[in-house]
Amino acid sequence: MIGNILNISIFTSLKIFRQTSAAFYMTVTSSVNIFQLVVGLLSRIMITGYNIDPTKTSSFICKARQFTLITTMLIAFTCMCFAVIDQYLSLTNSWRHFCTVKIASRLVIIAFVVWFLHGITIFLYVDLDLSLGNNQTSCSVINAGYSIYYSRFLFPILLGFLPLIIRIIFGLLAFVNVRRLKKHQTPIVRLEHDKQLTTMVLVEVTVDVLITLPYIIYNHIYSNSVTFYDPISNAQDQLIIAVTRIIFYGNFAIAFYIYFCVSSRFRKQLVYVFVEIHLKRWRERTHRNGTNQIVPQTSDIVQKTDDVN
Repeated sequence: MIGNILNISIFTSLKIFRQTSAAFYMTVTSSVNIFQLVVGLLSRIMITGYNIDPTKTSSFICKARQFTLITTMLIAFTCMCFAVIDQYLSLTNSWRHFCTVKIASRLVIIAFVVWFLHGITIFLYVDLDLSLGNNQTSCSVINAGYSIYYSRFLFPILLGFLPLIIRIIFGLLAFVNVRRLKKHQTPIVRLEHDKQLTTMVLVEVTVDVLITLPYIIYNHIYSNSVTFYDPISNAQDQLIIAVTRIIFYGNFAIAFYIYFCVSSRFRKQLVYVFVEIHLKRWRERTHRNGTNQIVPQTSDIVQKTDDVN
């Protein structure tokens, strides 16, 4: 969560990022990731670690949690795809005019509307399941048709392979275009900026592949096709599911640390933002407040002196 806040601070503080559509997508992604971690990861820790699960007792919490989790995931992955596609287009002369913050903001609004409308189905088909017996309930899909869509398309495709494939393809294309720019007389500032963003998104894609595939393959392909009758095997299965699920949340938490590790330019920008911008503003504000406090005290002293005279 701290990493996402730092990303937002850097991308909104520097003019070079504020004017870059790819950075705009990355800013939106970081903002959405905060909601994902607050609602998703923290509630998962409470459920798995402390056996506190309000989704089993409240229909509204059950629906709201699933809606927030899935909708924010879809928006985040969509913006990640937009960012890497935008970076490729910005390096192509014939398509560069599409890479503006104005167009990016419109696409983000469309993504929000589409996935919020998609989330209505969650409120319709996800609810408390009372079929377990022994007064036990679970928050799950209660419609057979939607269950097929949920387990065979939503998670493995929309939240799994599709965004990864899109990001890998356009990330590699962007990398090729950056190498071509070196052979042309491209302004140094622009070349360094393009290299920075391309490296950041490409390494992020690589890491996301490594932390997403285990979750998708085991939880939504293997585990759903195998029935465990042995209690020990079932316990091992639940442990693997829990571990891969926690690792999967890295998609929404580690972007800043990837950028920090792979880009020396990003590290310098981080220092500049917090030392030259935020720290300087804080010092100016503190100095201004201190000056405002001293002036009345001086006036009081002058007034008292006049009274004595």
